[in-house]
Amino acid sequence: MPLITKLKKYRRKYQRFFWLGCVVLALLLIIPHPSQAQFVMPQGFSTQGSGYKPPGVSRYGPIEVAPVRSPVDNSFLFDVASPTIYNRQENTSEVPVEQRAQDIESKLELAIFTRDMNPDDLRVETSRLNNVVVVTVSNDDYPLPLVLASVTENDADFNGQPIDVLAERWRQKLDEEIRRGQASTTPEALEQSFKKAFQIFAVLLVATVIIGGIKYLISRHHQRLLKRKQAIAAEKQAQSEALGKNHSDPMEASYGAPEILGEQQRIFWQRLPQILSIDRKIGFWQFIQWLLFWVIILSWYFGLFAIFREIPGLATLSGAILGRPLQLLLLWFFIGLVIRISHRIIELLKNNWQNNNTAGLNKFINLGDNQRRDLRISTIAGAIKGMVTVVITASGLLTALTILGIPTGSVVAIGGLLALAVSFGAQSLVKDLVDGFLVLAEDQYAIGDVIDVGFAAGGVENLNLRVTQLRSAGGELVTIPNSAITQVKNLTRSWSRANLSVNVAYDTDPAKAINVLRQVGEDLYNDPEWHDKMLAVPDVLGIDSLTHEA
Repeated sequence: MPLITKLKKYRRKYQRFFWLGCVVLALLLIIPHPSQAQFVMPQGFSTQGSGYKPPGVSRYGPIEVAPVRSPVDNSFLFDVASPTIYNRQENTSEVPVEQRAQDIESKLELAIFTRDMNPDDLRVETSRLNNVVVVTVSNDDYPLPLVLASVTENDADFNGQPIDVLAERWRQKLDEEIRRGQASTTPEALEQSFKKAFQIFAVLLVATVIIGGIKYLISRHHQRLLKRKQAIAAEKQAQSEALGKNHSDPMEASYGAPEILGEQQRIFWQRLPQILSIDRKIGFWQFIQWLLFWVIILSWYFGLFAIFREIPGLATLSGAILGRPLQLLLLWFFIGLVIRISHRIIELLKNNWQNNNTAGLNKFINLGDNQRRDLRISTIAGAIKGMVTVVITASGLLTALTILGIPTGSVVAIGGLLALAVSFGAQSLVKDLVDGFLVLAEDQYAIGDVIDVGFAAGGVENLNLRVTQLRSAGGELVTIPNSAITQVKNLTRSWSRANLSVNVAYDTDPAKAINVLRQVGEDLYNDPEWHDKMLAVPDVLGIDSLTHEA
């Protein structure tokens, strides 16, 4: 049984690595060239409408240019040019420039990897075919010339050279590329390539083990900090529950007697500095773990790129790895980094406001006294963090759609319609968000306040735009949607008062009882341990009622 538990523990621990590996593999399979769709996309989502330009294609007015790359290592060879096609969905007689470049690359791949052409009798020549200058390749085993590329007037105009001069230049590049590709497929070259690929793979394994070990040690320290935080929270909850159990009136214990709630707030403020200090440490080590996690992912990503570059036949995939998948992966990384940096900036601003004099800021925003200022700033900072996370994530998703070639305008329009449809079924959620915003804007209550909403009372432990969470005198955590709070009593806003009724014997002299109570109040106020906790000397209002129970 312990073995099964341990296996489940490790399965949960490394499950995220498995899923991230699946995501990276899926990104590697995304080819940055547009594929031929088997169906027509809805209006507004088509990526080949009027004015569409495929990735890698440059447009210069009436001419479009695409690069021709080596099938050996994806290196740049030369550019080809064709007349601009503004709508690629229409059937035209013109061949798109990206198709021309792809045809040349396919012919090169055929000449290098498929045909075993002896380099001693290899002939790469220029000739004319139907009044078009072409570059061909042949040898004794394949005497029929294979047309590698045609040189057009658009190519000459773009490169600024006569057709014959440009054709000779292309012939030399193609001849060198074919010979270089054939040399890379010899047994000796293949052996050397696989040795380099294995060395890169070994370095990746060693680096992963080292970084993984560091990450494991940090994870152990992180777990210890979490346990310390849980211990402090458990101690605070135990003290709150003890207050509720020791109270004589169960009805007051359930709804929160003022003295119990006041004691809860004192416990909250005592434990808050310890929890905040631990939270900062936890946040720091979480960020380090996150960075190490991405170091491993990016190391393997670029390591696979280096391995593909070394192995003939796989080098063509290196262009796909450095294309759209890399953009999406880096976008994912920067979204997480920006969210963490923004949260840290919010924390620094919050600490600066809490530690510095805010007299100038109070002219514009009434933050109240120091204690009230700390409560409100902490609450607003938490809400801003959630809002910033949503905005950055949404911006990242729109950027990802742009990278994938999907028009974001259409997505936003359709998303607006879907949001409108969902809003009719989620009116309570919208009302919660609006009411939560008004609670923060009007400063009705904040984290650390003790409030009474009629059907529940307790100290505010968490507050966001959606819900308010209270810790009652009995220790229960009560979660209330903000729209359900129609009236709230803030028992600790700026100052609080405790009304105490003292029962005395029926035959006691009233004047003597009042004098004794006043003297006890003055002694309590003058006590050094209680003086700073009281705003004024307790006032005895007089006789409240006469009863035989005392």
